[in-house]
Parts: sequence; C-alpha cells; structure tokens
Amino acid sequence: MAQVVERRLPAIYDALDSRNNKLALKLINSALQKQPKSQMLRTLKAIALQRTGKDEEGLQLCEEVRREVPTDEQLLGTMTVFYRRANLLQNMSTAFAAACAAHPRDEGLLRGMFTCYVRDFDFAGQQQVALKLHKLAGASDEFYVWWAIVATALQAKAAIKGRPSALPAAKLLHLAEVMVAKQAQRGGIQTYEQLMLYIDILQAQGKHKQALETVEGKLGDVMSMAADRRSLRASLHIALGQMPQAAALFREALMDNPDDWTSLQQYLDCTMTISSGDHGSDARDSAEGSGDQTHGAGTQDDLSNGLSDLSLHNQQQTAFQSAEDTVHELLDKIDTDPQMQADAARGVIRGPQLALVELQMRKLVLTGERTEGSKQADHGLQGSQHGGQQDQDERQDGKKLEGDITRALAEAVLSCYKQLGHMLSCAVDLRSYSRRVEGPSREWLAKQLQIELQNLTTEPRKQQQQLQGQGQNGAAESSPDVTALLQLRRQISAYQIIHDLGLTHGTAAAAEAHTLELFTLYKPSLTLCQGLDPKEKAPGDDLIPLAVASLMAARNPDMVGGLDSESGGKTGTEQQKLMQRRILQALLVCEAAQKRSSVYAATRFACCALYGLLGAAGPAATNFDALAIKHIQHDSITGHHMLPVALGCQDAPTLDRLLSETILLHEDHDRDAGDTLIMAFDRGTFTKIIEFVDFKERLERSHALAVARSEQSLIQIRRSVPRGHTDVQSALKDACHSLKATSLLTQHSGLPRLEQLRFNEDLSTRPAWLPPQRGPAMGSLLGWWEQQAHTANTGYGRCWWAQPSAAELPSPDAQALRQDRCRHLQICCLMPQAMLELTSFEPESAQADAGTQKPDSGHAKLHANGKEQQQAEPALALPQLSALMGVPYSDLGPWLDSVSASSPQLPQQWPVGQEDHSHSQLQAQQLISLAAFAAADAGKAYWQQCHQSKGGSSSDSHQAQASIFTRRLAAVQTVFTASCQQAARQLQADPGHMLLGSTVLAVVHLVSEPATWLSLCVLAWQQLFGGVKRKLGKKGKAEVAAGDAAPDGGHFGEQQIRDQLGQMQQAMMQSLQGVIDAVSVRLKAPSKPQMAHATQTALGDGQQDLAKALSGCLSQSDIHASLNAVLAAQCMTLKRIKLQASELISAM
Repeated sequence: MAQVVERRLPAIYDALDSRNNKLALKLINSALQKQPKSQMLRTLKAIALQRTGKDEEGLQLCEEVRREVPTDEQLLGTMTVFYRRANLLQNMSTAFAAACAAHPRDEGLLRGMFTCYVRDFDFAGQQQVALKLHKLAGASDEFYVWWAIVATALQAKAAIKGRPSALPAAKLLHLAEVMVAKQAQRGGIQTYEQLMLYIDILQAQGKHKQALETVEGKLGDVMSMAADRRSLRASLHIALGQMPQAAALFREALMDNPDDWTSLQQYLDCTMTISSGDHGSDARDSAEGSGDQTHGAGTQDDLSNGLSDLSLHNQQQTAFQSAEDTVHELLDKIDTDPQMQADAARGVIRGPQLALVELQMRKLVLTGERTEGSKQADHGLQGSQHGGQQDQDERQDGKKLEGDITRALAEAVLSCYKQLGHMLSCAVDLRSYSRRVEGPSREWLAKQLQIELQNLTTEPRKQQQQLQGQGQNGAAESSPDVTALLQLRRQISAYQIIHDLGLTHGTAAAAEAHTLELFTLYKPSLTLCQGLDPKEKAPGDDLIPLAVASLMAARNPDMVGGLDSESGGKTGTEQQKLMQRRILQALLVCEAAQKRSSVYAATRFACCALYGLLGAAGPAATNFDALAIKHIQHDSITGHHMLPVALGCQDAPTLDRLLSETILLHEDHDRDAGDTLIMAFDRGTFTKIIEFVDFKERLERSHALAVARSEQSLIQIRRSVPRGHTDVQSALKDACHSLKATSLLTQHSGLPRLEQLRFNEDLSTRPAWLPPQRGPAMGSLLGWWEQQAHTANTGYGRCWWAQPSAAELPSPDAQALRQDRCRHLQICCLMPQAMLELTSFEPESAQADAGTQKPDSGHAKLHANGKEQQQAEPALALPQLSALMGVPYSDLGPWLDSVSASSPQLPQQWPVGQEDHSHSQLQAQQLISLAAFAAADAGKAYWQQCHQSKGGSSSDSHQAQASIFTRRLAAVQTVFTASCQQAARQLQADPGHMLLGSTVLAVVHLVSEPATWLSLCVLAWQQLFGGVKRKLGKKGKAEVAAGDAAPDGGHFGEQQIRDQLGQMQQAMMQSLQGVIDAVSVRLKAPSKPQMAHATQTALGDGQQDLAKALSGCLSQSDIHASLNAVLAAQCMTLKRIKLQASELISAM
C-alpha cells in the first residue's frame, strides 16, 4: 500500500506546485480511499484545503497528524509548510520535540529541532540541541560547537537586556569564552567570522587587551585583508585608551588610501582626544576647586589654573598642527600621483579637501568648549573689581577668538566649494559644517556664494576654462553639454549651501523673486535631459525643492495670528489664504518639474505633503504611490509621510492599504526572520546572526508598527458606530484584545513605554517647511496649520531632523518628539479601554465589584452632603487618560464646571513640554473627547450606585450623583455645539473662495474624533437607562408606597438624566446637521468665475513672471487640471465627512 502512495505523490506534488488545488484535492481523496491513515496524504490535503480557503478544516487535519507524533523528516518538513502559512510555526517545536524524544540520536531530527528553536528565538534551546549535535557528530567535527557558542553569546546578550535567563550574563560570556578558547587551542579558529565572534565575546567582558593580543597574534592571520586587521587593532587601542597607537594606525591607513573618510574621522578623534584628555579634566577640577579659595587676583591657585589652561591650549594647538600637517601630506601625495590627481579633479577623491573643513569645525567646537570652561573657572573672580574686569576681557577675547575661527570655517567651506562645487554631493558633504557658521560669518559666506553665482554667468569664458578642466575624460572636456552640466551643478551647490545657511529673504516679495530665479535656472536645464530615461534624475531636479522651500517661506512676516478664530479674526483668515496661495504655487512648480522627472523623491514627498495640507488625499496618494514604497520603507517613511494625510482626510481605501502593508511587513519579517538566521548558521556567518537578532528586536519595538496597530483598532471602532451598541462593544473588546496582545503592551502598565519604543522614521526626508509634528497622527496636518505662524523659517541644513537617525538623537528636540509621540500612542491605546470600562454595564460584574470593595475607586463618589470626592484607581484607564491629556483626574469635575453658555470652551491644559499657543483648535477638539469620557465616568458611577442600592444607598445620594451626571452632560453639550458651530462658520465663510485649507482638516477631526466618541457614549447611555428604569421601577414604587418618594417623583434623578440626555442628543443631531448643511453648500460644482478666482488665487496678484516661467512647462489647461484635482479631492474628503456625520445621526 505504501508503494501505491509513493507512485501517486509526484502527481499530487505537480498539482500543488502548479496551484491546481482542486486537482490536488481530487488526487489526494482518491489516494486516501486506499490509504486513509497515510500521514503524508493527510498533510498534503491540509495544505490543499488551506490554499482553497478552508483554513479551519486544514488546521484540524494537520493537528490530527501532529498528535500522532510523526518521526519522518520529510513529513515534518511538509507540515512546516502548512504551519508557516498559518503563522503557527511554534506548533512545529512540539512536533520535533516529540520526534526527537522518540529518536534521540537522529541527526536530521535534531537539526530540525534546532531550526525550530531558531525560529522561536529560544537561545537556551539552541544551545542544548547544538551540544547534542556536537556530541553525536563526535569531537572531530567542530561545526556544531560554534552553533552552541553563538547561542550562548545570544543568551548573554539577551540577559544584559533584561531577558530572563538561567545564568547571569557574566557567566554565560565566560562559558562562551572558554568554549572558543578550547577551539583556539585545537586550531579550530580558521575563519574571519569565528575570530570576530571571539573578539566580540572578549570585548563584551571588557577584555580589550586580550582581544588586541589575539588580533596581533597568530590567530589574527585568518584576516586576509590587512586593512581590516589594522582597523580592528586601532579600535581595540581606542578601547584601551591608547590613542597615540590608534592614531598611528589610522594615519597608516590614510597613507594607503587618502580618501578613507572613516579612518580620517577616527584619526582626528584620536588626535583631538590626545590633546584634551586628562589635562582637560584636571583643569576643570582645579577651576571648580578654586571657588572655595580666596577670590583675590594673583593667588597660587589662579596661577596653577592659568598654567593648566595654557598647557591644555598648547597641546591642542600641537594636535591641530599635527593633524593639519597630515592632511597637507595627503594633498601632496595626491598632487604627485597622476591617477589620484585625475580622480581628485573629477571629485572621486574628496576626503582631504573636506578634512580641512573638518579641522576648522573641530577647532571651533573645542574653542567654544574652552571658552565655556573658562567662564566657569573664572566665576570666582567676579567678586573683585580687578577680577571682574579681567573676566569680562577674557570673555570678549574668547568671543573674538571664536568669531575668528568661525570666519576661518566659513572660508574653508567656500574653498571646498570652489574645488568640489561641480559634484552632486558637494552641498551634502558641507552641510554639517555650514550649519556651524553663525553671526557675521554666515552673511559673509552667503555673499561670497552669491558672487560665485554671478561670476558663473558674467564671466563665461573664464568659468568655461575652469569647468572644462573638471571634465571626466578628454572627449568630454570639449563637450559643451558637459561644460553646461558642470556649471549647472556648481550653481545648484551654491544655492543649496545658501539655503542650508538659513538666511531669510527679508520680505515675501524677495522670497518670490528667489523662487522665480531658481525656476528660471531650471528651465534651460531641461535641454541637458536628452537621452535620459524619464525615471532618471534630471540635472536640475535639485532646484525644485529649493524653489518650493522659498515659496513656503514667503509668508508675510507681519502676520503672526493664528487660524480664523475668536482671537485671530481677519488676520488669521488672510494669513490662511496667503498660505493657500503659496501651497498652490508650490504645487504648480512641482507639477511642472514632474512633467520630466516622474520619480524624483524630494518632489513627490513635497507634493504628498502639499496636497495633504489642502485636504486632497487622492492626489497625495498618487504621488506617494509613484515612489513604489515597499518593504522596510513602510516602517521608515509611510508612517510619517502618507499615513497622517490618509488619517487627516479619512481616505478609507488608502488608509486600509497603508496600515495593512505596514503591519504585513512586520508579520512577514517575524515569520521569515528565523529562516534568515538558519541560513546564517549553516554558512557560518556568525556576526550576521547577532545583527539579524538585533534587527528583529528593533522591528518588534517599532513606533510605526505600534501606531499602525492602534490606528487600525480605532478605525474598526469608528466603523462599528452605525451598527449599534452591541457591535460597538464587540469592536471595543477586539481593539483592547488586539492592543494588549502586541509585544509592546504586555508590561504591567498595559501601555507602551518610551524606553521600549524604537523610532525608525527617516525624518531627513522631510523638508525644512515640514517639521515633524509632535501631536497625534490624525491631527498632524491640522497641527501644521496651527503652528506655521509660530515656526521660524530656517534652512534645511539647520533643521535638527536633517541628520541621519534624527528621531533617536539625544538632542532636546528629538527627545521632546519621542516623548510626545509616545504620549499620544498611549492615549490611542487607552481610549478603547476607557470607553469599554465606562460603557459596559453588566450586572454580574457590577455586583461582584460591589461585593468586593476595591480601594481607591476611580469613579466619582459622594459625601453625605452631596459634594463630589475623587478616589483614583490606577487600574482604570480614565485616570491615566486624563493625566496624559493634561487634566488630572481629580480636577475633571471643576474643569467641566467651568464651561457655561457665556464661555463655551474647555480650558486648554497643555502637558509639560508643549508650547502654549494662544489658540489650538486641535487640542480643543481633543479635550471634547476627554469631556465625553468624564461624563461617561459620572454615568457609570450613577449606574453602579443604583446597583448598590440594596446596601443601604439613599435616594438623596442617587439624586446628588444624578446632578453631577447632568451637569457634565450639559457641559459636553455646550462645548460640542460650540465646536460644530465654529466648523460650520468656517465652511460658510467666503463662499467664493473654493479652497478651504485647514478648515476641511478641522471638520474631519471634529467628526472623526470627538463626535464619534460622544456618539459611542450616547449609544451606551441609551442602553443603560432603559435598564435602570426597569431596575428602579420596583424599588421606586416600594419606596413611594412607604412615603419616601422624591418630591418631583423623578425616581432618584432618573427623569432628570433622561431629560438632559434627550436635550443633548437633540443638540448633537442639530449640530451635526448644521455641519452637513455647510458641507453640502461647499460640494456644489464650481462655476467658471469661481474657477477663475481659484486660478488667480494660485498665481496671485503680481505673479505674472511666475506664470510666464511656468508656461514653458505647464499649459493653462495643465494648471486648470491641477486645480480641478485639488478641488475634486477636497470634495471627496467633504463627502466622506458628510457620510460619516450622517451615520452618527442615524445611529443616535
């Protein structure tokens, strides 16, 4: 019978491989009739069922086979295929464990067990199985012992990070060292990877000297490349504090390769450390000690400090001179080598030229540190007149010296530009230096670059001769196209450096003129694109981001008001229109450039943001999709570029796709990461194993992943509102379960903590006019509109987010960003939990809670006099949520009581670390959601009190608690109505103005956030007070018969609550209907005069020069098409909001 199965398996495999699953099922069922107990046939049937969508049936069949403890290696491999697709690979660990228990000396099964532990990232299991394999293979086979060593090292690293381990990290590292040492004695270290693993283990224990001796000894001969060995030796010298030896090794590397920038940087690090090491600390210690001595001039301590400072200064000068001599020696070597000289002329070798700028920057940094140290050291001298004058003179001398060095840095930047300005990377190479140029030197450098730009156009012959000398070969040197290309590159580099300097243009007109200048330069560059593929970067593409940045900075500096509000008035409206004009102009500039370059990332990102700011999600998604973002880019780019646009405009199709792609990236990597590790184990690339493990842990802790999962849960909750209270409760439970199931939310607090998160976002892709927003993702675009009037214009090079890995830098701005984003992530995670706690009314749980009195109850309770007292319970979500939103839980009552008809706004509470602007519509709407939760808290307390009435609760306490609830309902009704009325007024303002700017984003946020959460509460209250009426009816009648009825016959305040709830529900429906009516007016098709007005808005008064410049790239019909696309996408956003508001009304 087994032979019959074997004969039929090839046909079944062919059917499965060709995705003909129905035929495969047919063949398998036929074979099962003759061999019904065949494990292989049943496993193949499970795979076929899984592929046809019958996952449950297939899983049941495969589980039956697994419980039979199969031991055939081929069968277990086939089962792995099924469990991998089912995302249940952990089930294979038990299957292989059972098989290994039955056949403990089967090497194939043990290797399968090892792969299971690798996929599970069970380092202890890997070590145990690897040792079994080593014992089985014999002492002569050293392959498996390295598996055990790696697994031991991984255990130690996990233990250092706080992961539970049977042994402490120190013992695990020592064990791994002993195992490697035995291999070294036997001559078992034969590869580079084995040696590097040994060095890593030694360094982890702080045994740098032993590691250095190993590398310099016979074992180091396994490193075939002398440069790698030298670099490793130098790094170990640094770890030992032996800077002169390390500097000598790096200098040797530079002599071999003058363009080795890494060695050059490390050489300078070592040289500077030599000059500012122990002596610097001694000087600072002496300076601090001098504060306790006599403050008169000329004391022995002052003389000692002065000599110490002088010695330190002399050592620094010596170090700088030595480093400068080395750099000049490198330049001389290039000049004497014809090949290097040719490479340097073409910009292939540019390290030594940049090293001169690097030296000046380091001199400026150390001078600033020394000046600051001198201020602290001489602080004690301020007590006497002579000492104070001396201190002032020294500070002035320090500032003068610092200014001189800054000027030297500016001159070095200019000199490097003259040599390397024709290179595409010139401005990027100089960015970290130009941002250090401050004061008069900054204006001087900008002026000199302007002179260079003028010379490129006014002295064409001289410049042509210079540029031809920078051609790439003899044929190209005489080519006019090459000369024009090099000239264009020099112009672009100059403009980029000027932009990085961050100097403003003074007036909006000057900024607009600069934009025109840039675009005028861009148009002739299109002639150099002949023969280039449309997907290739055009020579002038780098001018477009500069032009867009200039337009976005061209806002009237006198207008500093906020958006259209009670305090902003006309000024805010005019400023918003001005910004809309700038955005439209910037969009047209980008669209003109994309006629030629369709995939230039900077332009596409700019378009994505600009369309998003206008509420046009469709065109924004089109531009984002053109970049073909995929794989890891969903973690580094999608979450902060396109996701805020899709959330801010509630573009459901785009939103679902982005969230699913982001989550799928992490799920796929989590499933497949084990296979990558297995391949690394098999090939012996042990250092890569450690890197892969680190990468997996980093992705698991991704902030972008946590945001995607939380937003996906919130979306499901919003979509459940039209289906009623039951579906809402189900969605809330699913959301809480989904969020708690993530690896970040398994801690005792149930919330992601800042130290757990990794911020992998590539913020350097954001231009200077689009700073990273610290608010929630949905309100990111609205937050930009509110903060743009308070944000100073600056160059891209001076933006803190322009640096690599900026999101994880230790700078104050980066720390504030991480803290605020973590706070908003915690709010998103708490909202479903808080709503579920406050709107779940189950008598069983309520009675259980009443029977076991919890200390510090989180609901509002009452004294006998009816006054409210707060008792916070950390286990409840609302106290945490209110604290995160800036209002302590104990202050919720007074905070809501401050609302009145004359003051229909909640007092804005700004959390620590946030700037307090005069008006924030975004935060005002967020606080409405908090007010809804506070009202729900009072309603839940009233309901619980009613269920505790058997314990002796009086009607007076019921009435008092009802009064608290009704006051909160009235306050929520007041602020929500006022917010809807404000939104309707903004939609109705200036009907002839087609573009809405921030208005549409504010309406989206209002309906999607506070209106939705308030509707969830209303649905719950409708269910609640139906139950309360039946519950209280019998008890109320009994008490009335006893003569204890309330004077108004209100059943202990229930009628009062019903009346207020009815008023609130009616007010909400009317308010939302007012928003819908205002949206409907805006949805009317624009007339020709309105389109003409929109076109005029885009070009603006006095912008005929820009219109003429665009006319060469965009026709009038193209301009109208772009404007129509914006208006159509804006209308789609409004239609989605209208539909969502209508669904909320229907649900109530």
